[in-house]
Amino acid sequence: AKFKRHGALTMPLFRRNKIISHINVIIDGTDKLLDRWRARPSGQIHTDIIEQCQNLLLEVFGLIAFDYDLETLDNNNSGNKNELTKALRDIMSIFRMVLYAPRIIPIIYLKLSSRHQRAQVTVERYLNKMVEQEMAESPDSIAQRKKTSLIASLVSALQTDEKAEAKKKEEDKKGKIYS
Repeated sequence: AKFKRHGALTMPLFRRNKIISHINVIIDGTDKLLDRWRARPSGQIHTDIIEQCQNLLLEVFGLIAFDYDLETLDNNNSGNKNELTKALRDIMSIFRMVLYAPRIIPIIYLKLSSRHQRAQVTVERYLNKMVEQEMAESPDSIAQRKKTSLIASLVSALQTDEKAEAKKKEEDKKGKIYS
């Protein structure tokens, strides 16, 4: 029940009709990846398909959810220079590592891991910048984009009057004030 409102806001963005509206983003990303594979020297044998598919997933997710190009599919490997991309890769790597560990191990590891803490701080900093930029947009622009952008949807869900919000029923509450 704690994250019920979050789910109510984000799940509509991942329904079939919403994904279909972003099919061009998905196709463009896939084409970039295929072009990259075709441009490689014919003698090169090693291809880390799993890593490259993760790059494709990050690219598509960044564009659809946040309107942000993570630069993971660029030929010049600039994704390694992009601080947010590096932080997201670190988080994915750590998640894979602790996924099947006994429950206490990930808790301890995540509290002690400086790599995870740096990545988390970086992601939070970028997300805060994205939210601030979105909040600077006009209400009409946010309302128009909230159907296709996760960040716009979350910003539109922010409540403005804390006292009035406290009087509402739990299922009618909009959310917290961004500060």
